[in-house]
Amino acid sequence: MPLTRQDAEQLLEQLYATAEVLGSEIKPAAASLMIRDLKDRERGEVEQALARCRSELSGRLTLAAILERMASSDDHLTPNEAWAKALESQDENATVVWTDEIAKAMGAASPVLELGDKVGARMAFIAAYEREVSATKARGDKPRWWPTLGDSKELRKEAIDEAIKQGRLESPKVEHLLPAPTRPEDEPGYDPEKRAKVIAHLRDLLNHNDEAARQRRQEEVERFEKRRQEVLEQAEKHMAGVRS
Repeated sequence: MPLTRQDAEQLLEQLYATAEVLGSEIKPAAASLMIRDLKDRERGEVEQALARCRSELSGRLTLAAILERMASSDDHLTPNEAWAKALESQDENATVVWTDEIAKAMGAASPVLELGDKVGARMAFIAAYEREVSATKARGDKPRWWPTLGDSKELRKEAIDEAIKQGRLESPKVEHLLPAPTRPEDEPGYDPEKRAKVIAHLRDLLNHNDEAARQRRQEEVERFEKRRQEVLEQAEKHMAGVRS
């Protein structure tokens, strides 16, 4: 929820107090600008960031220092995680869900990677990625996740579904990217006559199994009835012998 007027006034006082704790001074115009740049943030998130600044900083209070200590700044992947994600994009079949920062850093590293220097490409990527992430944090922006589509429909669905679960993509906005459900007639080598024969065969098997089960139940009933008759006959013979 964006800051209310009351939130802004109270956070302004906390800005002054935090700067004072750090042994520096902040001018009213600069403090007002900082509050304006933070207006779309949650008040609690800003207060937690200021608390971290008071305990971690040893110099002047800056907007960048506040933004870097917000919970939302952790939405970015670490450089090594981002590099692993970028390498996935080298597989033409793979669909990769990445951020602007990863894509731009990969653009800087690709020429080195094409020369076969994977170590140098990684170094170039990490340096570029850290610059891009720092610039994004300084603007107060969150990472924007988006998919780069590969050739494999199966891998595409898997990657997009996982990104939706992680909250990186919104389902309504990416539904059109998912492959449509396949129908039997769309599959390569589809033969309607062969399919009809297979279905008929399965139906015959099911009917046969049903008939076999019915036959077994009938035989069990007949065996039970036969045994019941034998027991009754034995009982009658026994009673006849007792009477005689």
